[in-house]
Amino acid sequence: MTLSGFGITLSSLQHDQIEMVRRWRNSDHIKRYARQQEPISPEQQKAWFSGLQAKADEYFVIFVHETPVGLIWFNVKNRLIETGFYLYDETEQNSLTPYKIVTLFHEYLFDIKQFESIYCHILHDNTRALRFNLSLGYALFSEHEQTNAYRLTHENYTKANAKILKLLKRERP
Repeated sequence: MTLSGFGITLSSLQHDQIEMVRRWRNSDHIKRYARQQEPISPEQQKAWFSGLQAKADEYFVIFVHETPVGLIWFNVKNRLIETGFYLYDETEQNSLTPYKIVTLFHEYLFDIKQFESIYCHILHDNTRALRFNLSLGYALFSEHEQTNAYRLTHENYTKANAKILKLLKRERP
């Protein structure tokens, strides 16, 4: 499956991309903010990918102008939809690119998949992710030892997305 918009393409993760994704995930600037901080071996990555087909989880490689720059996903856990993403390409982090990515992805989750709410977990010291997710309309849902869980309802998504779309429309191509 492929989703496109705002100069961004989200393409379903393919087997020939899992080693690239593993290298990204094991990089220090990504691993630092992951709940699991141990390095992932090639065997673990292959086993994980093989297990995806039995689940309702979906993973997409993020492309900016045909260049792979990160990964975005949702997992179904205990009937809750948990999302996450990371940008391996650090040059894209301080731009509108993250907003373009999640706007495209949230449109898929809320408008096509018809989810009523989605969740994310953020490590306590990841202030950048916290600020970003709050700007998207996420609100604190529950507190945990290492992370806090945040929920984005369809209503909050709609309110925040209207502001984000105005910002994205002002951007010049």
